[in-house]
Amino acid sequence: EQGSQGEPLLLEVASMLHASAHSEMVVIGGRYGLGSKEFTPNIVLSIYENLAKESPKPRFTVGINDDVTFLSLPVGPWLNVLPEGTTECMFYGLGSDGTVGANKSAVKMIAMGT
Repeated sequence: EQGSQGEPLLLEVASMLHASAHSEMVVIGGRYGLGSKEFTPNIVLSIYENLAKESPKPRFTVGINDDVTFLSLPVGPWLNVLPEGTTECMFYGLGSDGTVGANKSAVKMIAMGT
């Protein structure tokens, strides 16, 4: 939340580490999936790049351009992590219109043909 020290899980972990023999550990946390954004490989890479810095951002957001708190990490271009020759499909449906059965049939046909 705006103005908080961090997300609830981050605060719990940091508190436990501080109270234990591991108080020297640095805890870094961020938010993802805001605004229904996808969590893609290039976003994961931006998080690891932040962690590799000498002074990483301790709190961050990914996937959006946060123009209020300016906590966004820069996200690089799309990373294609699928092996060559991989076919991707996206199916849309409303859930009660026979989509589940149709998708199951389509996946079976694709699997038999590849």
